Amino acid sequence: MRKITSSGNTHGLLVKYAIKIVLSTLLSILLLSVICSFIVLKLDIDMSVLQYLGTGICIICGFLISFISTSGFKNNFLVLSMMSILPLLVYTVVNFCVNKPSAVFIIVKLVGVILSALVVSLMRSSKKSR
Repeated sequence: MRKITSSGNTHGLLVKYAIKIVLSTLLSILLLSVICSFIVLKLDIDMSVLQYLGTGICIICGFLISFISTSGFKNNFLVLSMMSILPLLVYTVVNFCVNKPSAVFIIVKLVGVILSALVVSLMRSSKKSR
């Protein structure tokens, strides 16, 4: 993909980026939730483990969303990966407000998602420097 510049016609590029963010967020949360639900159902795992699985799902989704949405770009990986996880962060905060789990899990989820996006941006920028 091309670079995002302030003078060029980048409307189509930004629309593709926004569509990648929305689709990767929806699909990753949906698929990982279905997989974890299937595992919990088949293995008859206790419901107290669900908070831990939800935290893992959010962190893995943050990694996948950042990785998918920044593919094809040549620069600004940190900004693009942080922007790509915004819908996931909003989803996490809304989920916290509705379900009221302990505050530790919301902090761990938010920090984990941000760190996973940071790791993806570092991976992408290190590949670029080679």
